[in-house]
Parts: sequence; structure tokens; C-alpha cells
Amino acid sequence: MSDTPLPTPLFEAAPGIFLKCEFLHPGRSHKARVARALVEDAERRGHVVRGGRKILLERTGGNLGIGLAIEAAIRGYGLTLVTDPGYSKIKKELAARWGANVIDRGVMYPQCADNEAVVQLILRQHPGRYFYLNQFGNPANPAAHEQGTGAEILAQLISRGYGRDTVVCLVSGLGTGATARGVSAALGQWFRRILVIGVEPPNCDLKTDRHGCHALQGFSVGQPAPFFPSADLDEIVPVTDEEVAEAERRLAEDHRIMVGPSSCANFAAVRKVSSSDLNTVSTKVVFVSFLYDRGEDYE
Repeated sequence: MSDTPLPTPLFEAAPGIFLKCEFLHPGRSHKARVARALVEDAERRGHVVRGGRKILLERTGGNLGIGLAIEAAIRGYGLTLVTDPGYSKIKKELAARWGANVIDRGVMYPQCADNEAVVQLILRQHPGRYFYLNQFGNPANPAAHEQGTGAEILAQLISRGYGRDTVVCLVSGLGTGATARGVSAALGQWFRRILVIGVEPPNCDLKTDRHGCHALQGFSVGQPAPFFPSADLDEIVPVTDEEVAEAERRLAEDHRIMVGPSSCANFAAVRKVSSSDLNTVSTKVVFVSFLYDRGEDYE
């Protein structure tokens, strides 16, 4: 992987509606940026050394797992990933093809209530053998999006002529909340007003941090987003399964783009919010969201 990867495109799907095409990242998703940042941070801090015996450990639904598998293979580390039973089989297979040891919690640790419990059990059973990268608690996660994703979007909007008084509405689902936190911080270095709008999956209530079962992998993952509490959101936009399916159809038919369900949910939400009262104010408003990953990485 190049030391200076090219920025992913910022696609204008409609006037004033921009989609960051992270599915075109060489590492297959936005989480490839995080994977690289987490491993490099561990190396800088001396937690792991190339050629050493310590194994990288992370819990992930898939995208970060693929990114970490790529980084581990390139750098010569062992890698163990703890995944949920309901997450994409294709993503697990891709990570395994890069050499990762992929643990399906439901199969190998049915006694554990969640993936974090598996991680802690592994750390207790094998003291000193693993280094837990911890995407949910590692500040290198949002920093990767501030310095990478967000800095790219900032430069791309400025190059299109958007001035400092432009209101930027950032529409994003929340898993760890690192993407929303990092990108909003980068955009806030230039634009005077940033609104962060959370995408709420079916059967969830972000205001009360209720995270039910839904099909949007990577959103509302059973716990509050540690890097972007729901109380910090300027607005919450719920999406239905039908709206996500319609957004998938629109992306395919209008733009020849096939991305994953969470990306389609972002597009569904940005279409709703861009037609709301936000766009009636006199100040110029632009809407920015993310197409995280590839549609072919899902069954």
C-alpha cells in the first residue's frame, strides 16, 4: 500500500449533495484507514514490533477486519478477529484469505454475550500474547478520519468553491462514532457551522441509546457510540427498510453504484434531510455523507 494513498472521490449525487466514495478505497472501505492508523499507533507506542510474537486482536463486524488483515499481512503480524454470527460471511472469508484467524462468537464462544466478552476472555487466557487494538476506545480511530477522510472532504469542498459561511450537514450512521467525530472536526477547521445528523436504523432509538435488531451492519451495534454520544447530534433521521431499499435502487439506476446496506441508509437519510426545512435558509447548505463499502461484500 502506498505511503500516500490517493483521496477517494467526493461524488455530487445531486446539487449540493455529496457522497464520499470510501468503497473505492484500496482497502475496500473507510475502515481501511482506521486499520492502518490503529496498527501504526501500536507500533509507535511500542506495543507491537514487526517480527515479534505478539498477535493483534480486534472485535469487528467485517470492514475493519478486512483492513486489519491487509495491514497484518503486509507488516508480518498475526491477527485474530472476533466477529458476530449475523455479520457478512463474505467479509469474514476475505479477512481469512488475507491470513486472519476469524472467530465466530456464536460458534466458538456461545457462552459469551458479546464480542467484547470474548476479547477479554482471550486476553485473560493468554496473558501477554495478544495486543488489543480496541477500535471502540482508541483515539487513533477518530484521528484517522480527521486527518484522512475529513481532511480530504474539506479540500474537495473548498476546491469546489464553498466558502466558510457554507453550512455543512454531515449525515452519518454511528457505530463507534469515529467517522462523524473525525470528519466533523476536520470540516470545522474551515466551515463556521457544521451540523451532524445521525442515521437511526429500524428498531433503534438513538436519543435513549436503545439499539435493537436491524440489517444495517456497523450502525447501532448494541452500545452507545463512544466517540459521538447521541446527545451531541444536531438531528436524528430514522430510516425504514423500505427507504433503504429505495435508496439502493436509486444509487444503482441513477449512478451505477452498488454499495452495502449502511451506505444505502446514509443515502436514504441524506435524501430526506436535504428536502427538509434545513435547505430553506438563506445561507448556502451542502449535505455530505458516506458510501462506506462494496455491495458485493454482502450476501
